[in-house]
Amino acid sequence: MHLVMVPLLFGGVFYLVESNYQNHFVNQVRNDALILASFSESDDENALEYQQKIIEDAVASGRLFAARILDEKNKVLRSWGGSQLLIKHDEDFFFGEHDDTVFNIIVPRYDVEGNLRGEMFLIYDEQPTREQIAQAYRYGIYLSIVYIVITFTLTTLLGRQVTSPMQKLRKASFDISMGHYGKALNVKTGIQDIQQLAQTLESMRYELVKKNNELEYSAMHDSLTGLPNRLLLRHRVDRALSGSDRHHSTMALLMIDLDRFKEINDTLGHLTGDEVLKIAAERLQSCVRQSDTAARLGGDEFAVILPDISSEDAIKIAQKVSDRLQEHLTIADNKLQVGASIGVALYPEHGKTFEDILHCADVAMYASKSDRRGSAVLYSEELDDTSLIRS
Repeated sequence: MHLVMVPLLFGGVFYLVESNYQNHFVNQVRNDALILASFSESDDENALEYQQKIIEDAVASGRLFAARILDEKNKVLRSWGGSQLLIKHDEDFFFGEHDDTVFNIIVPRYDVEGNLRGEMFLIYDEQPTREQIAQAYRYGIYLSIVYIVITFTLTTLLGRQVTSPMQKLRKASFDISMGHYGKALNVKTGIQDIQQLAQTLESMRYELVKKNNELEYSAMHDSLTGLPNRLLLRHRVDRALSGSDRHHSTMALLMIDLDRFKEINDTLGHLTGDEVLKIAAERLQSCVRQSDTAARLGGDEFAVILPDISSEDAIKIAQKVSDRLQEHLTIADNKLQVGASIGVALYPEHGKTFEDILHCADVAMYASKSDRRGSAVLYSEELDDTSLIRS
């Protein structure tokens, strides 16, 4: 029974490890691809040059196998990496799809007016992740072999004295293989070898929990500022909308775009720009309540969820954020002022879905940017008409 069950138990545990590695890889490369594609939405030459430099660095480091940018007529505008890797155009949605060792991503490119400008074709290398998975499986095999040898030795020598703790250990291992590895292993025995094995499994369980938490955190948070990213923001907005719907309460969404950030980033460099983003994130968090969520959407764009709040209080918090971000900051002896354009949208007054509220907050934010007075703007239907006229 142990010869059959142990490989199954450990196989289940490392199947979870494999799934975590694969999901982390897919989330990371898709986030990377969205960031690269976001630069294509700008007509600014500096943004496009920065996009090309990022791609060249990624290809040179081996993280990105190849890349190609096409216009709307499928004409190649620019390509990087081996041309033979760019022949296949099938997009991958899962790790290991199409029986190869690369992950293909096709990202549409739009201009600032939302018109399709072509697509970006990116190829990422799956091999490093496959090697990590293979290494995890090797460790699992070694641990399984040790486990089997110790188990049969002790069972032969001690008989029933071994059976009871081993049954507990087997149940705990089975729970881990089924994904229930949040509960600690409490297997006590006077037999030292079994106790050591229990401690080894507990260490493995602890590392699985730790690694899973790290992967989940990195997939849900911005690596620069530590704020929740767009994925986690969407999850919390959906949760807040569900709670607001049940309790008939309101919610506000703030869209924040830093002013003068691009000028600082281009003039003083990306390191200074990164420090500005970190300070802006800290100031943003200092203005909101513990129940609120501040997130970075990418670039110099931030968002804040304000659950269970009135429109008046939402505007007050938005103005507080605006005033805080207007304050001067000093980086490497450079005295800077950034400022922000802020749009505010309310649930259910302005929409009942994440997409509707996000659209309304975006419209209000661009109205604030056009106003150039550093004040927060609450969405109204007239702003939609104004945005259409500008378009």
